[in-house]
Amino acid sequence: MNSFAIDDRENVLRYVDLYSATNSSEPLLFVHGLGCASSSDYPLVVGSHSYSKRRSLLIDLIGAGFSDKPEDGTYTSDAQANVISNLVTSEHFTRANIFGHSAGAFIALKLAKRLAVPVGSVILCAPGLNEYGKAMLSEITSMTEAQFVAEGFSQLLAQLKAAGGNGAWLGPFAVASPHAIYQWATSALDDNAENWLEDFARLSSNKGVILPDTAASEEIAQFEQAGCAVELVANTEHMMTYDNPDGLALAISNILERGA
Repeated sequence: MNSFAIDDRENVLRYVDLYSATNSSEPLLFVHGLGCASSSDYPLVVGSHSYSKRRSLLIDLIGAGFSDKPEDGTYTSDAQANVISNLVTSEHFTRANIFGHSAGAFIALKLAKRLAVPVGSVILCAPGLNEYGKAMLSEITSMTEAQFVAEGFSQLLAQLKAAGGNGAWLGPFAVASPHAIYQWATSALDDNAENWLEDFARLSSNKGVILPDTAASEEIAQFEQAGCAVELVANTEHMMTYDNPDGLALAISNILERGA
């Protein structure tokens, strides 16, 4: 994996850099959702025959996956976007594309607004918080961060395991920093309460949204009215990367092609 030092204490962000020989100065930056990790979520997607094989950075956010997890770290969406922005500057990319899943969409939007280089395409996958997500994050933030770290995190893991159907998600969730989960949960609830779709609509970049093919017509319409190309992926729910990685790969590639 590649690494990027985020501070003077040798805390490191880690990411997988694929297809660097193609579009070498214009990568697609993958921003995963809460409790996830790009290094586990997206290899099947970018390895699919349906993927465009452009340069792709599968980023594990600080506090997640293989990246470092300082106990005194700052894990808000603003802080995470700032780290990735610094990575883009350090790598001297001249242009970038951004993909954000679920609560990672909020980080993707903040990143798009603060990058010093042009942003070609911004792709949001199942963006924002659904009712299940809001309920879970509200449960997390109903306690203090210290309480969540001491007891709440292990209790939540046990609940998710008992509920079943969370096998793929539980892997990266279990190794995430409890501090990161708590702070990002707080930040995501705040971000979701803002009118983030208006921010998205104002972006001059090529805009795309990827949804399950069961999405309501009203949901599809709101994104189309915001100037977004909408791609629907068959046989999927919220975690499209595991339900249909080939379909997700094709949807990403179609949106990138429109912005080329």
